[in-house]
Amino acid sequence: MKKALIVRLSSLGDVVLSSVLIEPLIKAGYKPYLLTFKPYHSLFEDDWRVTAIGTTKDELFNAGFIAELKRHNFELVVDVHKNLRTFKLRRKIGGRWLTYRKDALRRRLAVRFPRFRRPYSVTESYLGALGDMAKGALPLPQVLVSQERLERLKEVLPSGDFVALGAGARYRKKKYPYFRELARLFMENSFEVVWLGDETDAKELGDVEGINLCGKLGLADVLGVIKLATAFVGNDSGLLHCARAVRTPAVQIYGGTHPTFGFALYPEEGKFILKGLECQPCDVHGKGDCRWGDYRCLDIEPSVVFSETLRLVSARAGRL
Repeated sequence: MKKALIVRLSSLGDVVLSSVLIEPLIKAGYKPYLLTFKPYHSLFEDDWRVTAIGTTKDELFNAGFIAELKRHNFELVVDVHKNLRTFKLRRKIGGRWLTYRKDALRRRLAVRFPRFRRPYSVTESYLGALGDMAKGALPLPQVLVSQERLERLKEVLPSGDFVALGAGARYRKKKYPYFRELARLFMENSFEVVWLGDETDAKELGDVEGINLCGKLGLADVLGVIKLATAFVGNDSGLLHCARAVRTPAVQIYGGTHPTFGFALYPEEGKFILKGLECQPCDVHGKGDCRWGDYRCLDIEPSVVFSETLRLVSARAGRL
């Protein structure tokens, strides 16, 4: 079988979203491989459809690693990272490469000029790199989690309905400040709460009500926990896209970023909440401090987020 290499080196959410390419490549007759930075390769531990190759920044251009990539004789390489590092990699390993429409200039202009804030989807753009091979493909990410993993996780998770919360994000402008209050609302209404994130999130959160698994799980287990959840609530960050990939209804809270950058949920995946202030968006990635000092874009009542989550849960129950 022909081999195709997907290149998406970082970060968590982008790597998860690159999974939209797996099924179209298989249907086109390719065996998919994915090249990414560690530990993101571990997301695909259970996904039999793709072979994930983990590397590091130091190892990527090591002669031995390049030789290993060449030995695979990839008939096709799909670059959905598209930066100087992948350009250099292209020169090193050669072959037929496809790239996606990054829309970088338009997204940067959208920060200052509303007329550039048009609909855009990163997953649709990823699929666009495949041309006719992606005809009819849905722009919805998917990462498979084994039943064995799910059964093991059930032993340490609530037996009833629970909501997974992803309170972390790389930048302050993307961090919703009322997750504790939101968790209390869920618990007062018969939901258990499970907190997910990394070691940094664990330190920032400190003691919280509910089950705190921040920093305690590998990425494949994080996917499993979210898959078992009744719903997921998170910022415009990586864990939100993990929820998309395991088809758990999700609520996405926007702060300094904006759906026009391409990472918004589709209606069938959940609901995004955006205040729509004149100052939104203020940065493509959510970097920097609030110009007003009060992060007003994130001043959203927990009751609003709670109500939107309940609507999702009810709608899903009605379809089952």
